[in-house]
Amino acid sequence: MDTPDVVITGMGCVSPHGRGVPALWRGLMEGRSALSPLTLFDASVFRNPLAGVVDGYPVVSETNPECRALRMLRDAADDAVCDALELSAFNAESLARKFPASEAWKHAAIVTGTNFGGMSAAETALVDGRNDPSKASLNSYLFGAAGTTLAHRYAFTGPRLNLSLSCASGTAAIGLAFDMIRFGRADVALACGYDELSLFIYAGLSALRAITPETIRPFDRRRRGTLFSEGAGVLILESAAHAAARGRMPYAKVLGRAMNNDGYHMTAPEQEARGIQALMRAALRDAKSAPDAIDHLNLHATGTPYNDAIETKAVHAVFGNRAPSIPVCSVKSSIGHCMGAAGTIEAIAAVMTLRDGKVPQVLGLDPAEKDPECNLNTPTGAPLAGDYKTILKTSYGFGGTNAAVVFAKP
Repeated sequence: MDTPDVVITGMGCVSPHGRGVPALWRGLMEGRSALSPLTLFDASVFRNPLAGVVDGYPVVSETNPECRALRMLRDAADDAVCDALELSAFNAESLARKFPASEAWKHAAIVTGTNFGGMSAAETALVDGRNDPSKASLNSYLFGAAGTTLAHRYAFTGPRLNLSLSCASGTAAIGLAFDMIRFGRADVALACGYDELSLFIYAGLSALRAITPETIRPFDRRRRGTLFSEGAGVLILESAAHAAARGRMPYAKVLGRAMNNDGYHMTAPEQEARGIQALMRAALRDAKSAPDAIDHLNLHATGTPYNDAIETKAVHAVFGNRAPSIPVCSVKSSIGHCMGAAGTIEAIAAVMTLRDGKVPQVLGLDPAEKDPECNLNTPTGAPLAGDYKTILKTSYGFGGTNAAVVFAKP
């Protein structure tokens, strides 16, 4: 059965570099770190108080009753929808006017991915709700709240799915949105990843001992862990025919995707990279792309001792002699690990690499201190220019969840 081509026509994000895709891309191109001391709660008791905090989203209060995660997601989704429909700003009237005659937009699918949902709302409900029942609501914490919020905001009546696959959630959301379109469930789909930082979340991540005491150093022999962040990323996927019918030029084409799991351990990684190798090969097979066709790898690259070595092992197994020459990047070295939003925000960076022909530099990596076990092409000092036509983007999460997507120039 022939399946329709699927393209990306809109993007929006809220990242530690600020609101909007231009802010994210500018920060990555300039080689700036967006990590700063946590002010959302007292982080002095933890191994490292640095994180990728998004400014402009105050904590839950009487004037801001909605959790920060949903506020960030809503802004990212507004930007993506406006981008896809070429609107200067979102409002219900302008959105209704821009719906194509086919009304496919009204039946758009929504796929959301998150690690923790609106955890700050749960903290408020469980702590303040004991004394004030009016604060005991878990509504904006529930993982289904994201899809409900967006469906009501845009009056979308299509399928809604929510994923929680640890830090592979955002990339998996893109893969399922892609499936929705190519298998005829929808002509338009929103792929969303989001998460927020909160005391409960940060304490849990600290207990897993994945946080570095200094800074993120992907592929560096001195690397000691990652730093966590927050944000939201949204991509609008459409069938190519539907985009063409309304005259919309796409940013990129989605060629294929894959998801699997290591089936190994609740938190410890499988060090032979069997699951990640299988993931990469499955994504390439689904995309009908040979390993030689991949020009760039947008890797998970957390800066933890295990992840970077294991991921390098998988790259060498799949790409063979080309492995040391394919340019790779670690968006996390600039903005930190955005958890459920990591996959979608990093996918946006991959699409921008296709558009502008530049791979972001890896921060925190000293070429003189590069780990011999991480024998990859890791640009430092400046972005790496080139003609990038096909990109493999990978994400992994605690518990051994893995997801990958292949993007190409339209």
